Amino acid sequence: MLEIGVVFAFIGRQLGRVLTLAFNWATILLFGRVPQDRQLYLSGMALTALLWPIVLAGIAFPSFATFLLGLFTVPDWLNPWVRLAMLALAVVLPLVNGALSARLPEDSKRPKGRALATTILRGYPNSLALFVVLVWMMVVAPLGQIRAVLRRWEAAHVPIAVKPGGYDTVVGDLGGALDRAGIKVARRRAHWAYELPGKVLAVLGGETVRALVPQQLAELVGDGFEMTLHPMDLSLLGRKKTLSHARAAIVRELTFTEAYQTWSKEAQALEDRLVQAAHGEDDLDAIGTELIERDFAFEEWEILYRLLLQVRLRVGTGTDALDTADEPKPALRERVAAAARVLAGRSNGH
Repeated sequence: MLEIGVVFAFIGRQLGRVLTLAFNWATILLFGRVPQDRQLYLSGMALTALLWPIVLAGIAFPSFATFLLGLFTVPDWLNPWVRLAMLALAVVLPLVNGALSARLPEDSKRPKGRALATTILRGYPNSLALFVVLVWMMVVAPLGQIRAVLRRWEAAHVPIAVKPGGYDTVVGDLGGALDRAGIKVARRRAHWAYELPGKVLAVLGGETVRALVPQQLAELVGDGFEMTLHPMDLSLLGRKKTLSHARAAIVRELTFTEAYQTWSKEAQALEDRLVQAAHGEDDLDAIGTELIERDFAFEEWEILYRLLLQVRLRVGTGTDALDTADEPKPALRERVAAAARVLAGRSNGH
């Protein structure tokens, strides 16, 4: 029983993170990059998107909806009133979702007048899209975790945000990073279950969203290792040692490919500046000062701090690799002679 409990606890932790990533991906595709101070609006949108289908079910089956929402049942004589309340909520909740989405852009870019009314009405398809993505990932993510447990593999997720039009570039860069780390992989199309959320968003989100959703999700598969690249998540499965080496290689490569490792608009802007600094087009000291002065969430600050150190290392040495396997080593005779000189110097010092 203890082993089963550990498995379910592990799946629960991973599922929570996957759902967060899935929702972030969906909202960024539908509404663009969101400043940190708008995160409360996103929470409200997630809540309305999850409640709406329950409310719709409550119109036909009032007792079912009240049980799910309040964990209690109601007398039969109250059913007509519950149905009316559910009907009102079925109309209002998507409009609330649309109104919250209208608050996401900066003040100067928020829709007004007719554009505002259109944005509010788009709460209906947006609510459906967000609900499908979240529920589908609630099904797919645990299956992936169970598969990893049965294989005695480990699972990991690296939060990223692929830039518009950069999906194939990121896949190629990550494949190259794995190859240089000695992990041979081949590209193949991901399972249709992982592509479904993107297809739903593309249909309900309109032309703008369709332009951001990749035509096909890609997997990189090797011996004891699998990686699936989603627009807002890098899902890794593999043996412990292989997975550890893969994560190290991938995290180094992500700094200089077409993807963000942070999720707020302000942090991603700083990531853009770090990439420019790596090419000598921005000042690392100024970026470091801004990192100190800005009020980032700790997890984002930690990522930006690591990226700053990585770029500083690459600018100073020309590489950010931790090993020198590709550099020529001195001959054995030269290394022995150098060691002898060091020892002789120490003896003379005494």
